[in-house]
Amino acid sequence: MRRGNARVGTILVLGDIIVDVIGRVKAWPNPGDDCWASRLELHCGGVAANCAMALASWGMQARLLGCVGQDAFGDYLLESLAKRRVDAHWVQRTDETMTGLLYVNVTPDGQRTFFGSRGANGLVRRVPQNSTFYAGVIGASLVGYNFLDPATEKAARQIIKTIRSRGGWVSMDAGVGPCKQIPRKLLKVCGEVDILFVGQEEATLLTGMQDDRKAYASLAKTGVREVVLKIGKRGCLISDGENGQLRRVPSFPIKAVDTTGAGDSFVAAFLHARVQGWPTTEAALLANTAGAVTASIVGAGEKLPSPQDVIRLLRTSRLNSQWDPLRLRIVERLQKTLRNAPSSQNARRPA
Repeated sequence: MRRGNARVGTILVLGDIIVDVIGRVKAWPNPGDDCWASRLELHCGGVAANCAMALASWGMQARLLGCVGQDAFGDYLLESLAKRRVDAHWVQRTDETMTGLLYVNVTPDGQRTFFGSRGANGLVRRVPQNSTFYAGVIGASLVGYNFLDPATEKAARQIIKTIRSRGGWVSMDAGVGPCKQIPRKLLKVCGEVDILFVGQEEATLLTGMQDDRKAYASLAKTGVREVVLKIGKRGCLISDGENGQLRRVPSFPIKAVDTTGAGDSFVAAFLHARVQGWPTTEAALLANTAGAVTASIVGAGEKLPSPQDVIRLLRTSRLNSQWDPLRLRIVERLQKTLRNAPSSQNARRPA
């Protein structure tokens, strides 16, 4: 990414908007067993909704494109997004199917298993290139799920075409499901985006390589300008912008209770930092911190951590001598950013 001139700008987010019903259980059931949760929680979720809400919490202007049903769940999601200052005016509605719904089964180790359907999310219609939808936009955040359904794929490709024609940037978070179902298509899309966010399992599915570094090198050859490989508790792999060296950026040890939304928080924090003009290493450490904080709470959506929560973990946790000065520098940066809130007035635009 090259740094552009400072200006206020909007980030488009395209993807799933889903009602999450979260249940914490004592153990994974055997086939035929009853599996009772001590309590159920209802949240606004979905990778795109989570990312948009997280971006808004950082003071960014997030404009969301998706589709929900003409039902009470759709009403609930739109109200929740508005409360989190997400521009959801372009979210479409349909009576062809119901709003996407997931039951999220969370076990004591923090791992979650999804049951449900994407529902209306597969029916997003593309927005014409000359629409005011693109007014003031500096970049777009896409997900691999955009390319599973014909209608949503057309919307995603229209966004890529329009953003690129206006000199903006595009990021994509791959996702396990798309990497299993359409790996070849995603590899081709990589050549059209600037930043690829990919998890360890996703990288293996796309490249066939188990070794993180070999998988990273293979993805870097697709034409994508920047790869960020998330490796769980070990942090993430990035290419240092100064010398091109592959580096592992550490994370912080936390007790994971629910990993739902951790990847979405990671993406939003990274994009926020890069739009502000931060170096890749600092953006990656901030993203690791945001992901760790998210994994330490149950639920995503409205319960995603605030910048103050992220600062709190950065202040109270220490890293080794190589990384601790960077931690302190990020704390200083964030404090200065929050003093200038509530808008992204000093934002820089990645190109």
